[in-house]
Amino acid sequence: MEDWKRRLREAFWFTLAVLFLVETWLWDHFRDWLHDLGRALGLERYEQQFKNFVATLSPLKTLAIFIAPAFAIVPAKLVGFEWIAHGHVFAGLLAILLVKTLALGVMSFLFDICRDKLMQIDRFRQIYSVVLEIRAWAARLVAPFKQRVYDTADAMCGRIEAFIGVEAGSLTRSVARMRELARQKRSA
Repeated sequence: MEDWKRRLREAFWFTLAVLFLVETWLWDHFRDWLHDLGRALGLERYEQQFKNFVATLSPLKTLAIFIAPAFAIVPAKLVGFEWIAHGHVFAGLLAILLVKTLALGVMSFLFDICRDKLMQIDRFRQIYSVVLEIRAWAARLVAPFKQRVYDTADAMCGRIEAFIGVEAGSLTRSVARMRELARQKRSA
């Protein structure tokens, strides 16, 4: 019985760690995507104006701007819950997921602009430090699983190459190159 509880507890923490890492991945990538979108639309000038505006604000007013997207999505989330309550589970979950993802992206974009002011708030700095520790913990918890996935993918590539007679190692090398490019992009 204890073994069952331990496994359930480990599965819970692992799932929580994966969800946290997915959110941090979205945070990192949405920020870049929004910057790219702004450049593509020629909005750099407005971004600079917004940065200048934030520079004039107090840290607490900057915090209000930073957390505004989290509150702005509440009505859309309520609509999603309403849809779920009326039997439209997929549409409701999709709506909630989309607005949550959008708010996360906007908050990551705002964080880049507001970071210096936000770090002047002691409590925010403490929370930020805790979030970074949680991110490191989640990465350590998930790392063995990720390594098993990579090892399994490499083994499958080897089997596929052997089965289809591809030049020895070319598929594996291609997968390794793609993985290395992804790692380089993450570290940049």
